[in-house]
Amino acid sequence: MEGAPLPELGVVGALVIVVGYLPSANYRLLSANRAAYLEVLAVREASHANDLAAIRDAYRAELVSLRRCVATLKSRIGDLGTELDRESACRRAAEDEAAAARRT
Repeated sequence: MEGAPLPELGVVGALVIVVGYLPSANYRLLSANRAAYLEVLAVREASHANDLAAIRDAYRAELVSLRRCVATLKSRIGDLGTELDRESACRRAAEDEAAAARRT
């Protein structure tokens, strides 16, 4: 048995070889998976940033629209207040004339 050293290793030798190979294979696999994962992550982050930018732009446009609407409504309220004041003044003047007519 001096001529063949490998068969003498037996099961223990095979286990040592397998245990030595598995971590290196696992490291290569994880490195490849990690690179692919980082690529997918970078693409997803870019997509997410674009989505956020689109949402932010839509939000700003909606705010501008709402501010215009509020300004229009405030203007209409001011106009209605002015009209109400004029109508109240006319009503008071009419009441004063009616009271003066009743007295005479």
